[in-house]
Amino acid sequence: MSLDAASMFVLFAVFVRCSAMFLSSPFFSATTIPVQIRVFTALSFAGALAIIVKPNMGPMPTSLIGLGSVMIVNALVGLLIGSLMHLMVFTAQMAGSILDLEIGLSASQVLNPIQGISVTVLSQFKYMLATIVFLISNAHHFLIIALVDSFAKGSPLNTVNLSVLEPGIVSLLGHSMVIAIQIAAPTMAVSIVVDASLGLINRAVPQMQALQVGMPAKLAAGIFAVSLSIPVLVYGVTRGTAQAFNYLEHVSVASAGPRK
Repeated sequence: MSLDAASMFVLFAVFVRCSAMFLSSPFFSATTIPVQIRVFTALSFAGALAIIVKPNMGPMPTSLIGLGSVMIVNALVGLLIGSLMHLMVFTAQMAGSILDLEIGLSASQVLNPIQGISVTVLSQFKYMLATIVFLISNAHHFLIIALVDSFAKGSPLNTVNLSVLEPGIVSLLGHSMVIAIQIAAPTMAVSIVVDASLGLINRAVPQMQALQVGMPAKLAAGIFAVSLSIPVLVYGVTRGTAQAFNYLEHVSVASAGPRK
């Protein structure tokens, strides 16, 4: 590919989309990764993909306003792809926040080094574990596949067609909430059983203050249940990531026809 004006336009457009995707995707958006590495990674991907997607990019805009609108669309598409994948990792963090509230750890705060914010203990644990599951299940490959598919000719992603994207996004949000409840359900069940037992003891022996005395037992039972329910988190993250990828793949290639 010669470095003419059209080629530079394609390279810059793909670079903008890659940068936005990495900015909002799991792991790659970590604040601990130096900006120079993230920029170089996005530029490397853009250089590799520019030749492939050039036939589907259309003509180069002839005005500054047209060029700016194209770059905005590419940034929005990249943010959409990364955010939908990141949503499934955040699902595990939501489950952890629910469990912190259930077993009495909601007041504890630790620093999340990836996001650079303070979160509760179990939400931090679930988020880090979900990120590891995301990587070892090769779900980050889905990001690259979805990125390439988003350049398909006639794809709704090329124009950010909200009327086409909205139903799927709403459906994915609903699925993420269901998955978060499913991940938290085993530990929530144990917490309810412990609370019911402490309530019965408190009714039988009012002077004992069973709810306060039994907090260590509730915490221990909750942590034990969390350790046993780790396979549920793995299943939830992999299932949610696959759903997000299937949706992105569908809206990317449905209007362009089957792959050849």
